[in-house]
Amino acid sequence: MDRITLILDADDTLWENNVFYERATDAFVNRIAEEGFSPAEVRETFIRVEQERVPQVGYAPDEFIRSMIIAYHRLCQQHGCSPRPEVETQVAAIGRRVMDYPIALLEGVAEALPVLHRRCRLILLTKGDPRVQQGKIDRSGLAHYFEAVYIVPEKGPEVLQTLMNHHGLDPRRTWMVGNSPRSDVNPALAAGIGAIYIPYAMPWSFEEMPISDPQQVITLQRFSQLLDLFPETEEPS
Repeated sequence: MDRITLILDADDTLWENNVFYERATDAFVNRIAEEGFSPAEVRETFIRVEQERVPQVGYAPDEFIRSMIIAYHRLCQQHGCSPRPEVETQVAAIGRRVMDYPIALLEGVAEALPVLHRRCRLILLTKGDPRVQQGKIDRSGLAHYFEAVYIVPEKGPEVLQTLMNHHGLDPRRTWMVGNSPRSDVNPALAAGIGAIYIPYAMPWSFEEMPISDPQQVITLQRFSQLLDLFPETEEPS
């Protein structure tokens, strides 16, 4: 019998990611609040700008910085003041903190991944800027555990279907593992494969949405629990 295939998400499933963006967002809110704006209004404005722009421009850190600057400009426009170049420079410096951060593997990943590599076929599927994502994969030292690595602009059922066709995967023995209802769980359900949801402690609001069919999803609290689901090459019950 063919081995189980696990298609693994990367950011906030294998290593920390959103926590660095949340820290930068907090710093941005605090800095712009010093200009006289309400912290709540600054945060709401930034979130709105980011959610407007991400579907258009993607996930590159440069666009994260640009969203901060646009949010600052929008606040100034709404309150009848002029943006100051020195504030923009400081905002850009805050945003650059998310670039090339050290890779911090999530709990249990370092111990569980080598075992899963022996038991299952592993494929890495991550979205975002190719240069940035490849840099994180290289720094993680995990690439050799995967049969293939894919970096895509967006994840959806059509991406999973293409991947399954390319590798000749059996949907009944293929599972998507990730932390995002939007990018991992719902696409897996739509593509007709298994979905394993490992919620992240500090999720990005953009990735949060209702799970389309919760009864068909296995929810774990830790990455290492995958070892209990896949003790050899058998499907979880």
